[in-house]
Amino acid sequence: METEAKTDTVSPAPTADSQNRLAAAQEFAREQYEKIRRATAVQMENVRNYTEDMRHQLNEGWDVTCNRARDIHKASEAYVKENPTGSMLGALGVGVIIGLLLGSSRR
Repeated sequence: METEAKTDTVSPAPTADSQNRLAAAQEFAREQYEKIRRATAVQMENVRNYTEDMRHQLNEGWDVTCNRARDIHKASEAYVKENPTGSMLGALGVGVIIGLLLGSSRR
């Protein structure tokens, strides 16, 4: 049997220069991390502000739309009360037209 010679490989001890480079790289990484974290926080705040502004605009638009619909509903009720015959004839005419359109599409 042959005996194999085992050689232990020993890593060289880190030099002061390599330790300084490592410390500088770690410091650079920390600075970049903090820079990115601050930029992200600023962007998140911008997004929050934008969405809050959009929510207010949508709510205002919804309120305006509801008020206009309510006004149109009241005006149409008043018109029908003042002109019942004309309203009935108009509704009849619209119904006939819709019926003709639906009837002709089935043929």
